[in-house]
Amino acid sequence: MSEYRVGNASRDKRKPGLGDRATGNRESISPRLRLGGLTIARAVNRSFRNIALAGLLAAAGFSAASVHTAEAANIKVAFSLNWTFADPKLAEKWFADVKQQFEAAHPGDTMELIPVPGTYDDFITKLSLLYNSPDTKPDIVQYFDINVGQFAGGGLLEPLDDKVANAPWWKGTPDAVKASGKYDGHVYSVAQGINTYGMLFDRTLTEKAGLPKDWSPKSWNEILDAARAIKKSSPDASPLYVITGTAQGTFGVVAGPGLLLSASSTPTIYNTESKKWVVDSKGIREVLNFYKTAAAEGLLAPTSQIMDANGATHPAQALFDHKFGITLTGNWIPVFWGKDICAPCWDDKEETIGFATIPTSEGQAPGIGASFNGVVLSMSKDPSDPDLAWSAIDIMQQGKNLLNIAAWVAVAPPTTELSTDPAYLSLSRPPFQKAFADLGATSRSMPSQPEFPIWGNAFQQATQAMILKPETTIDEGVEILRSYMATQVGEENLEKLP
Repeated sequence: MSEYRVGNASRDKRKPGLGDRATGNRESISPRLRLGGLTIARAVNRSFRNIALAGLLAAAGFSAASVHTAEAANIKVAFSLNWTFADPKLAEKWFADVKQQFEAAHPGDTMELIPVPGTYDDFITKLSLLYNSPDTKPDIVQYFDINVGQFAGGGLLEPLDDKVANAPWWKGTPDAVKASGKYDGHVYSVAQGINTYGMLFDRTLTEKAGLPKDWSPKSWNEILDAARAIKKSSPDASPLYVITGTAQGTFGVVAGPGLLLSASSTPTIYNTESKKWVVDSKGIREVLNFYKTAAAEGLLAPTSQIMDANGATHPAQALFDHKFGITLTGNWIPVFWGKDICAPCWDDKEETIGFATIPTSEGQAPGIGASFNGVVLSMSKDPSDPDLAWSAIDIMQQGKNLLNIAAWVAVAPPTTELSTDPAYLSLSRPPFQKAFADLGATSRSMPSQPEFPIWGNAFQQATQAMILKPETTIDEGVEILRSYMATQVGEENLEKLP
């Protein structure tokens, strides 16, 4: 498998040593959790084998106590210790809970947890190494959908089409979220939660700048005009926060330049008809010009923040401190203020922070643009026990576990039923929770092709150039993207769109 490193998009910046406080979700979990037909058949077959083997052992003078040990299976689950969850302690607690549920549902079988420390880049690299040997290969991995194509394209994942067909939680998953787990027409991952993206703005700064309380821009020019007004009325604050930079890895593409591209005139990244990567289009040029204009006019937050590996999480503290006027960000920021993560704790009874959707570049239909990425589970190719591995995934996808994911990872639940659950809505002020969750049905995911991290890195290089050197022309920015992609994937696999 080709290895595509995804940069240092670390989210391990969150406060260390947080308590492992449960969310108080109401749904109870049975120790016998929805075993699929194949799993039931497997359990029955095992029982018959145990009875027969016990008889043979007894006739030979051996104890039947060793029968179940001979039949016991072990399912390995790999996950990021530092990056996915808001705190490593929460990751450990969630997987410990799942392990307990799994082993209660399958007496004698075990779940082996493989926590991988470090940044998300470290995690993906470690996964690649684990897959190099049958002895270390995990049966199940929890990661982000932006890497599904990388591993599926390398022949490392098991298709799940037949498995998900009868799963109730799959039926309640929006089509766009289902599609994000597909590669080459087959399902290779199931979503546990999604990050959606919009704008948060500080009313103490926007109202001072003369903007309405419920500001709702209709184009990118209106965003820039608002930032200009904030700069004039509050010179000590950063008018506009939007991230970019190669240090943030593939995740940073979705939350920054890719987010803007999804709202541009030409949001296509990979042309599925021509099977080519888009390296020049009106949309790409609009994004480059947005970064260039904002940087040239001094509207952006310091580059030490927006280009930092942890740039996606800086707004939690900065908005609390009233340092950012307008922030393009994900659903996790309001959850960070809640009781489960508390980074920092902020009830915001005055409701000083407002929410707005990201408008399309020129106000063109559909009027709103948004990208998303998801925390997903995949089953490795040829797992040690396919039915048992699927049962483990099914347990992880139960309501209480997904609501804890929503609280402790800070994502919107993957199903409509859970995204309207009171336990989810109570994680932060209801306007934020519902507003971000509603974006899931209309947002667009990033391409699932294995080369997407390469394209993302190239686009980050181009937008980063606009910030570091605003005199860079749009043509030069496009050439940065095109030349890097040509070197990595070949000129014949690139195209320009109007």
